[in-house]
Parts: sequence; C-alpha cells; structure tokens
Amino acid sequence: MSKHLVDNPNRPLSMPCEDVLALHDQSRSYESFEEFRDDLPTLLQKGTLLEQCIEVTRALGFVEPLSGRYMPPESIQILGSNYRESIIANGLLSRNRGLLHTLEACYGTLEALEQLDIFFAESPSGMTDWLRKHLAKNRLICSELVEKGQSVDLEMLHQDLCSLTFPDASFDLVLCNEIFEQVRDLDVAFKEIVRVLRPGGQLVATCPMAFGQRQSIIKALPDPNGGAPVFLDIAERHGDPVDSGTVVYRIPGWELIEQLVVAGFCDASIQHISSWKHGILGADLPGILVITANR
Repeated sequence: MSKHLVDNPNRPLSMPCEDVLALHDQSRSYESFEEFRDDLPTLLQKGTLLEQCIEVTRALGFVEPLSGRYMPPESIQILGSNYRESIIANGLLSRNRGLLHTLEACYGTLEALEQLDIFFAESPSGMTDWLRKHLAKNRLICSELVEKGQSVDLEMLHQDLCSLTFPDASFDLVLCNEIFEQVRDLDVAFKEIVRVLRPGGQLVATCPMAFGQRQSIIKALPDPNGGAPVFLDIAERHGDPVDSGTVVYRIPGWELIEQLVVAGFCDASIQHISSWKHGILGADLPGILVITANR
C-alpha cells in the first residue's frame, strides 16, 4: 500500500472490515460470459460495500494509476452514487483510471508508453488532456466521433471507427473510451481497428455494458441508406463534447468478446478492476470493466 495512504493523518479512526480491505486493489480477467456469470453474485454482493469504500476514499485519498501521483481527499470530487462516473480527480473518472490501471499492468511505465504510436478515440476530455500531458505528442493521435448532421469543430480531428483514414499497421495501441455503444456497426469497427494496429498491437477500451448477459441490448438500427437511425424504443443519446449527444445503438453484452475474435483479435478478454487505493470504483459492480484484445 502507498506510503501516502498509510501516513495520511485523516485516515479513518477504525480499520475497514476485511471485505473492504480486499477491494483495495483487486482485478480478474474473464474470457467468456460463463466465467463472469459464476462470479457475478459475489461481485454484486461486494457492490454493497461501495459506500464503505467511498468513506475510505474520503479519508485517505488515492494514488493515480500509471503516474503514481497521490490525490489527497481535498482534491477529489464525488458527485453522485454512480462511482464509475462521479469520482473526479485530476480531470479523470473512475473508468479512466481503470483504463490507466490496465495500461500499467500491460506496459509498466509511462516511459514504455511513450515509445508507442497511439490512437485514442476521444477528444476533447480530461482523459485526452491527461494523455497529451504525459505521452509523446508526436506519437499520440486523438479524434472525436461525429455523426451525420452534427456540427464539426474544424480544429478537431474526426474519425469514423467504421471507416478509419489511417494506413494499415499505423498504431501499437488503440484506446477507446465510451464509444462502442455509439458505433453504428461494431463488427466493421473492430475490423478497422485490427487493420490499423500493428502485429502485436493492443486495443484497450471501456464502454457501458449489459454485464449480466451475453446478448447486447439493441437501442437503434442504422439506416443502410445513410438516413436517420431507426430507434427501437425511446431515443437514447450519450453526452458528447461536440454536440448535444450521439445516438446509442446498443449497450454491448458479453458477445463483444466473440465479435473481437471474429474481427481478427486474439486473447480478447474483459477485466473487472476494483481498487479504492487507485480510485477505481463502480456502480452495481464494485469496479470497472475494461476490454482488452491483442492483434
């Protein structure tokens, strides 16, 4: 455990219970829904401990993954009970820190990441600012998804994941942050990501997930002629820094792993990471789900 967390004079007067202590930095990788389903009741039970984990965070702060920077309690905002989205420090959310935690496990250090050509499918955001601050600017490309009819910021790079403009084998690492639910054809997008990755390259991503089922929840269907999408229920849009929001076509289920493999990835998996030590906490689940797949 970090020296900062041990020595903080504002730590709780009483020791957290054993189950909360176990969530200080816990992760597991799943290669199928069946594996995850076996653990789901236990994970949901651990989710009932989130409020106790938050009390530890309020008292001790946490250590930002990859940078190792200590975030004292006074630098942390907690803006609601969906802790996946509401624990903000240094411009990052829990799910952003979950992505950093995965990058640290895969690459070790910021210095190692600086040697990679990286495409990040999100801009602008706190995560974009963090990456630009810490990584080599000439090896990091950030872009924003823009739908037909949305206004376009001419100073921002716009890429369609279903039709990327980059040459084959352009990147060592592709990062996607809360975008898969907004892509009109996820199978095509995965093939495009495979195409622009170099052999041995990696995809690391987060997205909202229907984590309790294999099938994705379909919200809308794209018009094959390029017209407006057909909504199967009430239209749903997720926040987008470019405009009023982007259409949600689906909430991916665990079939996403099979889609990645069919597209050409290997070693596709989804990791569950829960860590009050690193400010990574979820909502119903105690932690964050992070998707990884190797080219």
